[in-house]
Amino acid sequence: MTDDAPPRAHAWSAAFDSDLLTDYVPDALGAADVSRQLALGQPLDDGPLRVGRMRVPLARRTESIPILPCVERARMFLLTEQALTVHAPRSEVFSYRSLTWRYRPAYQARQRHLQALAARSDLPLALVLDVHRFGQSLPLNTLIRAPWMTEHLAGALTALRTAAGRTLLPGHRWSNRLGTAALAPLDDTVAALAPGRWARWGDDLHVLVRDRAEADEIRSAVVVALQQLGLSLSQEKCTVAPAASVLTGPARVIDGRPEEVWRTGLANGDVKALRYGLSRSPPDERVTRTLVAAVQNRPALLPRAVHYLDRAAHTPVGQAATKELLHTVEADAFTAARLLALAARHPELAPEVPAEMLAAADNSGIAPLLELAFRVDVLRGRLRARPPTSRMREWLASGAHPHHQLPQVTTLL
Repeated sequence: MTDDAPPRAHAWSAAFDSDLLTDYVPDALGAADVSRQLALGQPLDDGPLRVGRMRVPLARRTESIPILPCVERARMFLLTEQALTVHAPRSEVFSYRSLTWRYRPAYQARQRHLQALAARSDLPLALVLDVHRFGQSLPLNTLIRAPWMTEHLAGALTALRTAAGRTLLPGHRWSNRLGTAALAPLDDTVAALAPGRWARWGDDLHVLVRDRAEADEIRSAVVVALQQLGLSLSQEKCTVAPAASVLTGPARVIDGRPEEVWRTGLANGDVKALRYGLSRSPPDERVTRTLVAAVQNRPALLPRAVHYLDRAAHTPVGQAATKELLHTVEADAFTAARLLALAARHPELAPEVPAEMLAAADNSGIAPLLELAFRVDVLRGRLRARPPTSRMREWLASGAHPHHQLPQVTTLL
């Protein structure tokens, strides 16, 4: 990043680099190129919209996720930020509020807000509302007619809907920003009925109420507001519970030594604790020895497990766990995206990558995955095992140094 770059370009670049922490496919060379263009305020390269597909294990289900090239992800990011400069969410909305929004401080702010509401004696109940399959069901027209929509963003969203079959893509900051802004009419409805007594994160809404009659009134009004947006409530996720329930739910605070939180999470089957422990624990022998079994039982833990192993790979037990993980997890595009990135960052692991993992990357048709497979083969001494893409040819021409533009493995997923 240069000192003479426009101030907004600095903010764009920092936010986009943060966004890459939630990408399903680490893209070393493409991400580095795009981040450099954003930092310098340069226009992004034009190209055809190519959408890949990847089966991803989520918290409760496995879903087919569209995968965008890094440059297209950045273009959507820029168009979204330009459109939302005129949109200011209500203070009770904590998710993806602005260009400078950061995940953990925002999450902690929502916790404090809900804790304060739950402590009020005049609000004994918590109404929990969730939009049914929000990311998949938000109509394109709802976004197009939003007051902050621009012509360029509308065109890009229309093209994306045609290519990907959906408007919002999980794991993308621009998508979460649009989803958060699209529900502003819902916020207006709730704010009129329960001013200051609610909080929203994405499409999850918590309203502290005086009694069940008030909860029913607010729920009915929300149903109408959502219908006007082409959306509906998730019947299975909408509840009325004692206010204290938020203290064991979204307002729950996990603290303590991360390795101890990990062990407690294993004993209790507490996925939230496991995610917390993995992302914060230093290399710990007992954590490392139990890691592979935990990932096998809960595949959605893989991104944070790889983040942990990136720190622990220099230890003998960390190398052993990584090799076991490479040979025991199902070889598909999702596992290849993380584990090939890990092998690219730690060349001593490259010989351990099974052929099935490389084949999964090849069969995905996703360019960054093809390039990760090529890179791992180069590290294994198999320079001509597969034809290089244009970016890999440039990498080879630069000397193909293993530490040149290494892919990220850190993640907030």
